[in-house]
Amino acid sequence: MRFSIAKNNRIILSVCFACAFLFASCDTAMVRDAVMPRIAGSAAPNEAAAGGLKFTERTPYDANTAVVVNTTVDVYAEADRTSARLTQILFDEPVQILEQTDLWARMRVDDRIDGWVRTRGLDGDWTCIDKRRYSERIIITDREKQIYSHPRNGIVIRDVGMGTELFVVSKSSNVYQVALPGNLTGWISENGVFQLDAYEDIKKTTAEIFAQSCSKFRGTSYLLGGLSFHGVDGAGMIYVASKINGVRLPRDYDGQYSKGEFVYDGLDALEIGDVLFFSSNNQSTVISDAGVYIGEGQFIHANQHTGKVQYEDVGDLFVQQRILGVKRYF
Repeated sequence: MRFSIAKNNRIILSVCFACAFLFASCDTAMVRDAVMPRIAGSAAPNEAAAGGLKFTERTPYDANTAVVVNTTVDVYAEADRTSARLTQILFDEPVQILEQTDLWARMRVDDRIDGWVRTRGLDGDWTCIDKRRYSERIIITDREKQIYSHPRNGIVIRDVGMGTELFVVSKSSNVYQVALPGNLTGWISENGVFQLDAYEDIKKTTAEIFAQSCSKFRGTSYLLGGLSFHGVDGAGMIYVASKINGVRLPRDYDGQYSKGEFVYDGLDALEIGDVLFFSSNNQSTVISDAGVYIGEGQFIHANQHTGKVQYEDVGDLFVQQRILGVKRYF
């Protein structure tokens, strides 16, 4: 199976990018009609076209791999936008295509969630994330950043959120040139990112830094299954904030609850960075929500009822009655 962008749309995208317009005005329409060139996983070592880097290992991806071209794409339980949104996938993130139609693809992400996404949000050319081509990558740590068409006086071609990973083509002064889907590049400032080697794991930080990362989502709209500045729920906030701090958790509540150290021994024993898991009411044992303790008797929480991420009092009786457990990851 091959998953690829339509040739006509790729030409349109390249032309519009050259005049610094397309990404600022609309989402890229990407479908699967034409076959794009790929580097075969079994190919012998050779030189990368860009930078002359030696290919010394097999690619981790194959002809069924695609990358996300929008800020996020929704992952649904069925090939139907009225079905449940399971999660989202971030810009430039790889997925494995399992099956597809003209409009939909069933895919799997690295943490093993299977679901359906619209094909227009994907591109089958994954050279922008081929680690063999690059020596460094950057991770977004701000809640939101912009990729520009030029290093100076460019226009915004894509908004990207916390947790997005981009591979570095070059660096000039205080801006990075980064590889983008569609064989394009853009520019992003060095503030609110950190740089790693292409193959380097993100180093584990501290519970305090994890809680600070969560707090950057304060005021963000609530969105079931969301994990970006456009909208987020508790599981999405915890997933993204833990990822950039060196702990890779599943994207859903049940998966997150299965990880870490169980530590709950009363409210007085809570430490900054502890994750509180809740039921919807005091009669249920099903996890429906989670928040992160930030100290001073407060936790940060994506509140479905108020429609935003906010600080709340952990001593509130309604909160206490719903606590199912507390996990510690840092």
